[in-house]
Amino acid sequence: MSKKPNAGLSRRAFLGGAGGAVAAGTLAAALGTPAAAEAQVPPPPGPWPLPVLNPDVVRDAGYFGYWTNDPYKNTNYGCAYGVAAALLASIRSGLGPGSPWDALPLEMFKWGKTGAVESGTLCGALAGAMPIFSLASPASVVEMGSDLIRWYQEAPLPSMEMDYLDPKRRYPQQAQSISESPLCHISVSSWCKASGKLSSSTDRKTRCGKITGDVAKVAAIILNRLVPGQKYVPLYPTQPELYAECVHCHVDAPPPPTPDAVRLNNSLGITNCMTCHPDAQPVMTKK
Repeated sequence: MSKKPNAGLSRRAFLGGAGGAVAAGTLAAALGTPAAAEAQVPPPPGPWPLPVLNPDVVRDAGYFGYWTNDPYKNTNYGCAYGVAAALLASIRSGLGPGSPWDALPLEMFKWGKTGAVESGTLCGALAGAMPIFSLASPASVVEMGSDLIRWYQEAPLPSMEMDYLDPKRRYPQQAQSISESPLCHISVSSWCKASGKLSSSTDRKTRCGKITGDVAKVAAIILNRLVPGQKYVPLYPTQPELYAECVHCHVDAPPPPTPDAVRLNNSLGITNCMTCHPDAQPVMTKK
C-alpha cells in the first residue's frame, strides 16, 4: 500500500484509463491473442492490493464519471458508475498494469443509478463503493460500508468543493440537506425540499453529480485507512447502548408463541429509526 497514484490524473486520463483495460481485453479476446488466454484466468480472492489514493483526485473523477454518457440509454451513467469508475481509475493508475482490478468491467456498476435500477432505494453512489470495499478487504467490508453509510446520513450534502470544477455546469453555493437515510428517494426528496428545486431539474442532477464526487472522496479516505495485517478501525465506533430502548422490538429473540410474537425478531441492521418511526428519538445523530 505504499505506492502512490499519479496525483495529476486528468479527466481525459480518467475517461480513457477507466475503460481502457476493458476495451483492450475485449479486443484481445476477439482476436484470440495470448492476452485473451490470460484474461480467462480468474482473479484471486480478496483482499486485493491497493495503492494510496488521493481523495481529491478521486472526488473530481467521481463527479465527471457521473456525467459519462451511457450509449445504451442515451443518458448519463450516474452515481454508482461514477464512484466505481473513479476509484478504479486511481487504483489502476497507482498499481500499474497487471493487477486484479483490471478484470472489473465498468458496465457492471451501471445498475446502481437512481437508487438501484431507478427504484429509489439504496443511493447508487453508496452502491458503487461497496463492491470495491468488498474486494479490498472482505473481512472489513461491513465496518467500512457502515462508515460510509453513517457519514452519508449525517453530512450536509452536496459539498461545495466542486462548485467550479465543471465549466459546463456551474451551480455554486447549492442548498445542502442532511438525508438521515441512505435511500436515494429520501435523500433527493430532502434536498428538493431544502432547495425548492424539482427532482427533474439540472440543479438536482448537478447536486447528485457533486454527491457522487463527495462519496467517492470519502470512500477513498476509508480505503486509505486499511493497513495490511491489521484490523480496520471504524470512523464511527459502534454504540449499541444508544439503541437499547428502540430496537429490541425488532431484534430480540421471540417470546413463547403469542398473537403478537410475529412482530418480534423481524428486522436486521441499525439505521435512522425516525424514517419509519417519526416519534422515535433521533438515535442516528447522537454522538
